[in-house]
Formats: sequence, structure tokens, C-alpha cells
Amino acid sequence: MKKMLEKHGKVRLISGLVAILSIVLFIIAAFMSDKVKLVMDVIGFLLLTGSGLVYVYKTDEHRLAKMLLFLTLEALLMTWIFPYGYFQGIDFYDYGMNRVGVTDLGYILYNIIAFTVDKLIYLLVVAGFYGVLSKVSGYQKLVSSIAQKLKKHPMVTSIVISLIIVVLTSLVSSAYVLLIFVPFFMAILLNMKLDKLTTFAVTFGSVLIGILGATFGTEAYTNFSYYLGIEMTDGIVYRVIIAVVAFILYSFFICMRLKKVLKQKSSEKPEEAIEEIAYAVEPTRKSVHIVPALIIMLLVFVLTILGFISWSDNFNITVFTKFHEWLTGLKIGKDFTIFAYLLGSQAAEFGTFNLRTITIVLVLASILMALLYRVKLNDYIDNFYKGIKKMFKPILYFMAVYGVFVACYLSPFIPTITNWALNLTSNFNPYITTVLAFVSSLFHADFGYTAYSVGGYLSAAYADSLSIVSTIYFAMYGIVQIMAPTSAILVLGLNLMKIDYKSWLKFIWLFVVGMVVILLVLFTVITYI
Repeated sequence: MKKMLEKHGKVRLISGLVAILSIVLFIIAAFMSDKVKLVMDVIGFLLLTGSGLVYVYKTDEHRLAKMLLFLTLEALLMTWIFPYGYFQGIDFYDYGMNRVGVTDLGYILYNIIAFTVDKLIYLLVVAGFYGVLSKVSGYQKLVSSIAQKLKKHPMVTSIVISLIIVVLTSLVSSAYVLLIFVPFFMAILLNMKLDKLTTFAVTFGSVLIGILGATFGTEAYTNFSYYLGIEMTDGIVYRVIIAVVAFILYSFFICMRLKKVLKQKSSEKPEEAIEEIAYAVEPTRKSVHIVPALIIMLLVFVLTILGFISWSDNFNITVFTKFHEWLTGLKIGKDFTIFAYLLGSQAAEFGTFNLRTITIVLVLASILMALLYRVKLNDYIDNFYKGIKKMFKPILYFMAVYGVFVACYLSPFIPTITNWALNLTSNFNPYITTVLAFVSSLFHADFGYTAYSVGGYLSAAYADSLSIVSTIYFAMYGIVQIMAPTSAILVLGLNLMKIDYKSWLKFIWLFVVGMVVILLVLFTVITYI
């Protein structure tokens, strides 16, 4: 025992023993009646998930990859233990076992690509866009000039940037579009000599906080509202409270981190090399005009904001709908609608953009930037490709996150667990719902699928409590996005900035604990008081 403790450590040993216990539970459950078996299987599933993640987390190398591999294998194992089923209203239809075998594994990759192809193309274009910009002298000068002016106010700058990102994430229809802003803000903060972890917290971390505090935004809440049959304004007061509290608490942690970093600046610890971080910009002393670069960046940002906030649906602002109809209806001659032809059949009004729409905007913006600063064609192609290369590893991790989801998608066992747990009580229970929402979000990277698989039951069984039900599910989804290895944006950012997952958890764990406590209090007050 002493040798095992020295080799593996107390935490890994305990988590390993718990994992073995969960396997024993599965084996014993196989010989029990259906009702007892289901109870033992759920307990085993929860024990295996927690202990397995802790065991892998305590490893020294590739912990994030190992955690994703473990969750994928666990999801595949669960298809051998739980029957799959679907809800139709309050009725649950058990379709029996659908065990995933060896020959089924080949379909996982195809399904991953099917679920992520639009995001993958978009991420590659964002990477190429900043690959070009990071080598353009005008953009380099723009970043270094802004950083120089803000250098004396790192705390105010960080909080303002965080606020901008949180607010936009909370409003836009897709959290992924904020990745257009993130490398620009990253470059500024790094040029202000902030460390990688602080820069990550202010940029990528703020996107995750925005997801937690989403009011009208992100594709996750849009899809969830659709499947539950509720309006985006249902529960808006609760979500605004969560957004405000989350931002204030997160700002406190950013400030504490900055104080620590600023104190260490005078130490002998060597500064991190900027060039090692993707899309970072080295300060330049070249005498170039920054106005063209500034205008292009502003145009991209304005088009992104206008395009991804649902003005008509969420705020009843129809001016952009009317403008789109007027523009595409302009004619030259009798019936030649020039702008309709130029923009193409997929032209969308502001407020209805998707990732495919903004992707072409980024390509055109990078070409325009290269032309204005006289970048040679060969250099443009090389830099675009080099930018894409830096995204290869992050994209592999991004796809691995969806691998966990696809394993669940092939044989949906989460609805089976949901049906059992929600029927433990006759009335709505916010605590059981919170646990279910967390587990569902951990295994379902596609939050819309969670709504699709259990939304029918939730909307029928808890018709009078849908505001709090949706708030709980989305809040737990936000918590998962902030700290779990199945958060697509989190793993993308960590790999892009070469930050260890353990370092992020050390920074964020206390925030997560605080928010979970606050959320449980909020859920209790709303439900019972």
C-alpha cells in the first residue's frame, strides 16, 4: 500500500478504487431486477465519471487529451449498460439496448465532421485571417500603438475588454463569432506584457462567462428555447441576474490575478516569448499608417455585431429587415436587381448572419488588408497557411469534444437517466434538475441536442415552471463551459495559447464553486419562495 501511495498519490489511489467500485456496481446490477439495476447503474455512472476524471486529471502529461478519451470511452461503455430512449411529451419510450460495437466506431468521425463542418471551416478561416494580419505592418503598428497607450492601465483595460466580450457573447446568436475579436484583444494584452493565463482569462474566459450569463444570445439558448417552446424573454430577469453576478465575481478574480502578476513583474522570472503564442504581434517601429488597418478592423467588428444580434426577433427592431429589402430590391433598368445579384442568393439581413456568412467577410477583409499594405501574393498565401497550421492541434481537441457527444448520440442514454431521475419526485425539484443539467451538458457539447432529447418532457411536465427549468439547464451548461474538458471553446483556447488545463482550473475553481452556490440559492428562492 505504501508503495502504491508513493507511486500514484493518495488522490489517484482513492479515485482509482472508486472507479473499480463503480465497475463492481455495474456487474452486480446486471443480476438485479430492472428497477434496482437502473438505480445501481446511475450510481455507478456518476461514481465512474467523477473518479475517472479525477484520476486522469492527476496525470502529468496530456491530461486534457486523456480526459476527453476517458469520457468518450465511458460514453461508449454506457451504451452497453443503459437502454436508449426518447421522450414524446411526458411519455418515455424505451427502445432497449443499442450497444456501440467496433464497426460502429468508424461512424463517430463522420458524425463529428457532420456536426462541426461549419465551425471547422470558420475556425480555419479565422486562423488564416489572423495569420495574415499578424504579419501586416499596419496591423502590427495598430496593436502596438493601442498597447502602448493602455500599458499604464492594465486593470482597467482588462476589465473593459472582459465587459465588452461578456456583453457581446450574452447577446450574439453564436458564441463562436466572438473568436473574431479574441486574437485582436489577445495581441493587445500580450503587448502590454500581461502573462498568458491572465490574457486567456480576459479573452477566452470572458467568452465563457458570457455563455453562463447569456441573455438573448448564443446558439445554445436559441435552440433550447425552440425545443421547449418558450420565448427568449422567458426567465430573462433570472438570466440578467446571473450575468451581472457572474461578471462582478469574475472581475474580482481577474483583478486578484492582475495584482499578483504585476507584483511579479519586478522579479527575475523571465517574460514569456510573445512569438510562441498564436497570432501574437511583435511590436514594430516601422513608420506606417494605421488608419487603413483600423478601418478594416472596425468594419469587421461592426458587421459581426450587426449580423449576429437578432434585432428583429429579440428587440423588435425592423430597420435592418427593411434596409435589406430595399437594398436587394434596387434595380438598374427594368428588372436588373444589381445588389441582389452581387450579394448572392444567400445574402442575409443584419441579425440573421451565420458562420458561413461571416467566413467570406473575413476572407475579403484579409485580402483588402493585404492589398492596402502591399503584401505580395506569395506572402499572403504563406501567412494564411501558417495561420491555419497554428489551428490544427486546437481543432483536433475541438473535434475530440464532439467525439464525446457523438458517442452519446449513437445510443442516447442521457434521456433514460433523465426519465428515471425526474420521476423520483412528483413535483419539480430544482436540485435534481441541476444535477441532470450538469451531467447532460458534460456529455452533450451540442446543447441543442439536450433540448431535443429531453425538451419534450420538460415542456409537458413542468409547463408552469419552464422559466426556471430553462434557466437551470442553461446555467449548468455555462458552468460546464467554464471548467469542463468537454467545453469546445475552452479546449480550443487552451491549446491555442499553450496553457495547461490544470493552470486554468487552479485559477477558476473558486469562481465555479462560488457561482454554483449562488445559483443554488437563486434556484431555491425562485422555486420555493
